[in-house]
This record gives sequence, structure tokens and C-alpha cells, in this order.
Amino acid sequence: MNDWRSLERPVIHIRHSSRFAESPYHADGSHFEFKAEVAPIDEEIVVTKRENCAFIGTELDSTLKRMQITELVIAGVVTNHSVDATTRIGAALGYRILLPEDATAAFAMPLRNGTLIAAEKVQQVFLHNLDGEYAHVCHSRDLLSGNGPNTTSETHQ
Repeated sequence: MNDWRSLERPVIHIRHSSRFAESPYHADGSHFEFKAEVAPIDEEIVVTKRENCAFIGTELDSTLKRMQITELVIAGVVTNHSVDATTRIGAALGYRILLPEDATAAFAMPLRNGTLIAAEKVQQVFLHNLDGEYAHVCHSRDLLSGNGPNTTSETHQ
């Protein structure tokens, strides 16, 4: 995060505020607060979402348009939930999405038949599915090299 900030690129933080009291992302839940490593600083924008997609029911799209941002770097968790949903809708809204594979994460996924798919396999399947049509999957070092596009970054908690 600090490397991105050092490039003087805007950062928009996405906070998930679940409406379900049992969710760890509920305002009273254990994962509601930002982790120290990605906590907003200074005047960075925080968008609070209640759905899996950061564009649904939020001011994210209007904020990006006001800032004249057309390209996004999406980072955070969970690749097969919020990152996937936000990437797909962002692309549908016309944003160019860059998705650094080393700045997103997935969890192991149990299938309905009881089989458990390892987190790394879930990560790779979802990244592969998004790459091309919805996003350009890349590596953070490519974006931080200074040769990348003029973009903003979203972090999902």
C-alpha cells in the first residue's frame, strides 16, 4: 500500500458492512475494522458497501467519475467474492480493471459434495476466469515499476 501511495496514486478503500449480525464484516464483527497495513490515511476515501460489489448501492461510480478515473487496480479479499463481483461490474461500467494476482486472496472452498478446493486453486481459477474479458491480471511489481497506467487502487476488506 505504501509503495502505491509513494507513486502519488489515489487510493479508495472499500469497507464491507454486512447487514447480517453473525457476519464477521458486520459493524460489530471481528473483521469490520481495516487491518493496520491497509488502513486509510489522510484524506483517502472510504466507501462502505453492504453488498458483495463495491458499485452496488454506493457512491463509488460517481466518485470515480468525478475524479475522472477510468482505470482501477483492485486489490484485497476475497477474490472469489467481492473482488470478482466488483471487477465484473466495474468492467461492465466501462472501467479498465487491473488485477494484481499477488494483491488478492481467496480461501479454500468446500463444494456441495464435500470436496474442498485449496485456496490457491480457487485463486487461480477465479483469476483465469476474470483475465481478458473483465480485467488484466498482472503482478503488483509491474504496477509499481512506474511503467503502469495512471490508475487508482481499491482495497477490499
